[in-house]
Amino acid sequence: VGSVRAFGPSSAAAYASHRTSARHHHVVASSTVQANVNSIGGLQPYQTRRQNVLLVSALHSSPDDQAPGNDHTVGTPAQSSGEKVAGGDQLRASTGIRPSLHPTTINAISEALLLRHSPKNTKAIDIWSPDNTPQPLEVAVTAGALSSDLLEKRKDSCVADGDVGSIPTPEECQAVAGRVVGVVMRLRQLEVELAEKVNTAKWVAKYGEYDTFGVLKSECQKVANDIAASTSSSTDEIEIDPTIEKELTDKIRDDPLFRMCRAECLLALFLDTVEAPKLQEVGETVPGGSSVDFIDEDRREVILS
Repeated sequence: VGSVRAFGPSSAAAYASHRTSARHHHVVASSTVQANVNSIGGLQPYQTRRQNVLLVSALHSSPDDQAPGNDHTVGTPAQSSGEKVAGGDQLRASTGIRPSLHPTTINAISEALLLRHSPKNTKAIDIWSPDNTPQPLEVAVTAGALSSDLLEKRKDSCVADGDVGSIPTPEECQAVAGRVVGVVMRLRQLEVELAEKVNTAKWVAKYGEYDTFGVLKSECQKVANDIAASTSSSTDEIEIDPTIEKELTDKIRDDPLFRMCRAECLLALFLDTVEAPKLQEVGETVPGGSSVDFIDEDRREVILS
């Protein structure tokens, strides 16, 4: 699987400019988001978590991980052992704030999407594959391997940077792997649910902002038509349209930004509808919590509605 491309500031800025130009009459950034952009402890102002994910690669943490609400506080391995942190984020190391798990998770989901739409792929990654029906265990193993690979690269990068305190703990690795497997096992269902959510936001169609959510216009139209022709919007049975699937394959393969947006939204939907309710039911928590705090407010309102 090819590595996920990181986007530089110019790309993120250009995309942000496009969104602002297209919708400047519709949405004004909320006061809550504006409050979160204030600098903290002498750091540069925090922008949006969407830009954070675009600027981070599978191997490195972004400085924006230091933003409020994007981290959790526990003792780091370096602090617990008394080891001096020679590099990396000195401020985070001094406060015990842990790097966000979301960038690594999102990159792994993005890799899974790319793998699913690769014509050369021979691994089980899609339970709803039109060509064959892989066993759920096979798909889970593939998804787990993707997350393990990125977590190992993250560890190697932390060691190389001298930032051993940011190496993911066993509990954090379990959280990342669990989320990646959870999303991949429900990939088609979550994609249908995402299209349904996007259809409820009229501004998406008005301004042509489908790419912002990583969905195709044709996907959303098909879901709307399916719901209109049925008394139920159940995702128990997924019908894959070959024409739409071909368009989606080309888009995911050729547009890394589209793929990353899709991965972000699928994770957000999973956290809100699957992980958070289940953890609340059993009275458990995971490192960093299950809050959807890594996407901009526009998309958050649509997905969490």
